[in-house]
Amino acid sequence: MTTLTATRHRTVQRWVWAAGGVATLGLLWARDPNPAGSYGFCPLRALTGLDCPFCGGLRGTYALMHGDVATALDHNLLLPLFLGVAVVLAGRAWVRAGNAERTSDPSGSVAGAPVALWWALAAVTAIFFVMRNLPWFPYLSSTA
Repeated sequence: MTTLTATRHRTVQRWVWAAGGVATLGLLWARDPNPAGSYGFCPLRALTGLDCPFCGGLRGTYALMHGDVATALDHNLLLPLFLGVAVVLAGRAWVRAGNAERTSDPSGSVAGAPVALWWALAAVTAIFFVMRNLPWFPYLSSTA
């Protein structure tokens, strides 16, 4: 594959991913996820009755897109963290896909972020998962 063809391929790939993301957000903005089963179900919740760390994420994003920050945080308190990480990763992927030369990153990073940051995010997510399913923190439930 020539350099020009590879560059075009990366450009098309970036725009296809961007269009898919915009289409997904457009669908979420137009179609309310609050009715039960409107977007499927959480397998963990269906099997165990427990809220996974991402339960309430669609409903929270929908509320956030419609300007209701309090409801968004009520559905999933970590929503700003998850959405922030997703936006940063998407932005980094956009920039990386546009770079003509691919270089390996020997710094010990994953997706351009230090491994320690990923472990911290995993730890926060695990702690949130446990806390939101304890009876002492009913306000962390995705259905609260």
